[in-house]
Amino acid sequence: MEKILLDSDIGGDIDDAICLAYLLKEPQCNLVGITTVCGESEKRAAVANAICKTVKRDIPIVAGLDTTLQPVPVYPTPDGAAALANWEHDIYEKSDAPAFMYGMIKANPHEIVLLGIGNMTNIATLFNTYPDVLSLLKGLYVMNGYFGQEELPEAYYNWNSWADPLASKIVFASKVAINRAITLEITDRLTMEAAKAEELLFADSELMKAVFDFGNAWLESSNKLTLHDPLAAVCIFHPDVCLFEKGYVQVETNEETFMGGTSFRAAQDGNVEISREVDAERFYQILSSRLNR
Repeated sequence: MEKILLDSDIGGDIDDAICLAYLLKEPQCNLVGITTVCGESEKRAAVANAICKTVKRDIPIVAGLDTTLQPVPVYPTPDGAAALANWEHDIYEKSDAPAFMYGMIKANPHEIVLLGIGNMTNIATLFNTYPDVLSLLKGLYVMNGYFGQEELPEAYYNWNSWADPLASKIVFASKVAINRAITLEITDRLTMEAAKAEELLFADSELMKAVFDFGNAWLESSNKLTLHDPLAAVCIFHPDVCLFEKGYVQVETNEETFMGGTSFRAAQDGNVEISREVDAERFYQILSSRLNR
């Protein structure tokens, strides 16, 4: 069993909700806590709680930072939270997520894997405020970064970095025993039309009904599903799903046109491993087998 601490901007893109559902159903996962980040983090916490309640799981949840270390021109709101009226959920207020994360990690030294699937603000604040946490973590997995050959149409496509570039820079520079980034050019390979989402994942359980209810606003507006965050989670328990390369990552924090942009230099002594390949069929098999039981 792996002890997992999840930091998420759940409530927008449906892939966060799918990721949480996977963690709740993965037999090797002991989900010890959830923190939320990004605009209206208290509503995002309520969404996470509602999903957990469908499988009668009482997971500690803390609504974290909804501001950023580096100012950005947007304040994203969780459109999916409109579905909260349909599901039993607890009410949350913003709290000190980094302090909660630190307490959990310090109480379980070298046992917790931190999974970050939103902007990196909570995690960077954790690292800045409690620097000894780096040596206490078993591992860090993030869905962050773009290292593809083609230039992105807009800088914000690399959302988790663009949404707080300074936080992303701090996290990518951190030295953790295992520091892995599942990257946009790899997760983009796991894209399907929205209409096909229920062919892979069946909405025949309360858990998956909730996932689709909270995610329908995203599916309808984007008309596609890309499984960014579930891949990051699956890689923790099934590391052979992706191939990784070790090196160093730089993050742009000054030039507006490339804000949050990431670049990579391969090096055997590097502190970060980035995803380079994915076995898509094996990933789909693992995800569907866990969620379609």
